[in-house]
Amino acid sequence: MPNPYRPGFNQAPVALAGRHRITAAIDEVLAIAALDARTPRPLALTGPRGVGKTVILGEAASRAADTYAWLTAPVEVRPGRPFLPLLADRLLAIRDLYRQAKPGTRLRVTGATVRASVLGVGGEIALTRDDADRSGRPSLEAALAEACAAADALEAGVVVTIDELQLASKPELGELAATLQEHVPDDWPLVVLLAGLPSLRGSHQGVTYLERAEWHSIGLLDQADTLDALRVPAAMAERPMDDAAAARLAAASGGYPYAIQLMGHHAWRASSGAQEITTEHASAAIPAAQEELAAGLYAARWEDSSQREREYLRALAQLLSLEPRVTGAQVAAALGKPAKAVSWIRESLIQKGTIFPEGDSVRFTIPGLGDWLRSGNDPS
Repeated sequence: MPNPYRPGFNQAPVALAGRHRITAAIDEVLAIAALDARTPRPLALTGPRGVGKTVILGEAASRAADTYAWLTAPVEVRPGRPFLPLLADRLLAIRDLYRQAKPGTRLRVTGATVRASVLGVGGEIALTRDDADRSGRPSLEAALAEACAAADALEAGVVVTIDELQLASKPELGELAATLQEHVPDDWPLVVLLAGLPSLRGSHQGVTYLERAEWHSIGLLDQADTLDALRVPAAMAERPMDDAAAARLAAASGGYPYAIQLMGHHAWRASSGAQEITTEHASAAIPAAQEELAAGLYAARWEDSSQREREYLRALAQLLSLEPRVTGAQVAAALGKPAKAVSWIRESLIQKGTIFPEGDSVRFTIPGLGDWLRSGNDPS
C-alpha cells in the first residue's frame, strides 16, 4: 500500500482532522453565493506556516467544483511581485472557459488543463496565454465582472483564493478590497478566500473592507484531532495504528499538522511488512522525523530570527525545560528586562509563526524546537 501520510507543502492529508469549523464556514459561503444569490464577505485564514492554510484553500476549490461545478482562480502572492495582474489573467481564463461551455457542462481545472464532462462524456481544453504582453488586458474590476457574468449565464460562479497575502503591498490590498466592496451590491456569484501569516491582521489595517471579512485563526490540533489525523489514514490504508503508538506520535508532534504528517510518514515506513503500526515503529519514527524537522524547519526559523529574537528564543527554551507553561513576563525577567521592553520581540515571533500564544503564556509552534536550541545545535 502507498504511504497514506502527506508531509510537504500543499499536500492534502487523507483526513483533514480538526478543521470542521472552517470547512463548515466554507460550505456556508458557497451556499450563500450559489443558493441565496448573494456575494458573501471574504473568508480570511491566518496562522503560522505548516498548519494547513494552503490545504484548506485547495479544499475550498474542491468543494466548489464537486458541489456546484464552479471554477477557482488560485493565486499565491510572491515577494516584490504584483499579484493582481496574475489574478486578472486567471479570471479571464475562467471567463473564456465558461463562455465555451454549454448548459449542463461540468468543468474542473487541473493546472493549465480543464476537463469538461457532459453526462459522463469527457473532454479536455488546454489553456495557453501569453503572459509576456499584458497591454490591453482588462483591469481586475473588469476581469472579475466578465468572469462573473460568464459564470452567471450558466448559473455557475467563481471562487478566488489568494495565499500568502501578508506579502501583498498596501496599494494592491486597497485595490482588491475596493473592487470587492464596490460590487457586493451587484450580487456577483463570487466567493473569495484569503490566507496568510498572523501578520496579515496588521497588514490590512486601513483597508476597512477586509476588517469586515470573516476571520479564522488556524492553529495547532488538540489531542483528539491529532490522534484522528494519525489513526484514520492508517486505518484507511489497512494497516491500523495501535493506541499506544498513536499516543506516542501525537505527543511528539505537539499537534503541529506538518509534524503529524511527518511522524505518521516515518511510522508507516518503519512498519513496512507489518500488519499494524506499534510503539516499536513509533519509537523508530520519532528520531527520523525530528531529524527532518531539525534540518528544515528548525534551521529555517533560526535563520529568520534577529539577534534579539534569538536571545528571546533561547530564554524561552530554557524556561520551558523547567516548567510546562511560561509567560511573556517570565521570559522578560529571564532577559533582565521589563515585559514592555520585549513585548515587540514576542509579537514579532508570533507574527512569524515561530512561537504560539496560549492566553498569557507562549510556546514553540514547532515541536522539538526548544530541545534543539537547548542542545546547542543552532548554527550560531
